[in-house]
Amino acid sequence: MSTNEGYSKSNIFIFDIDDTLVITNAKIIVTDTDSGETLSLSPEDFNSYQANDKHVLDFDEFKSLEILKAGKLIEKYLKVLEVNYKKGNAIGVITARDEQDLIFTWLKEHVGFHVDKKLIFAVNDPIHGFEGNIAAKKKQAFTEFIDMGYINLTFFDDDKENIKIIKKVAKENPDLKIKAVRAKH
Repeated sequence: MSTNEGYSKSNIFIFDIDDTLVITNAKIIVTDTDSGETLSLSPEDFNSYQANDKHVLDFDEFKSLEILKAGKLIEKYLKVLEVNYKKGNAIGVITARDEQDLIFTWLKEHVGFHVDKKLIFAVNDPIHGFEGNIAAKKKQAFTEFIDMGYINLTFFDDDKENIKIIKKVAKENPDLKIKAVRAKH
């Protein structure tokens, strides 16, 4: 395992987790409070899920390190992470998950990269204080990297809405070099 404690303070490569770096069997369980019916959604299905006041969402499977470790790593994007990690570029994470420590542990102990915890944003983790829907929270996290002084930012995510929102941030910050890449597997 390597550490890149002397990573760049201007160049950063930012990765989503689910369906960008790993495909897991974790599901979001949706329960209809009227009928009691449940359905399970993959992260990809959840990207197009329409919120409903009568639905209760259960994300517990995304809190399991074992499910995350059992996932299939997406080599294409892990290679991009590894190459840039070794070059000394900063590595960041913006994920809809809700446990920063879980992501830190998974990256360090299972995948083999010691990513600075302050560069990991699990946007539904209350420690960050982000508000709104997932795309809005991811935008807030991305803006944190800009506020840290990064001027060359590359973002990888499988969800087209998240890519759109980062492209909007790029237009709002023409003095920065911002690239958003839709991850496909």
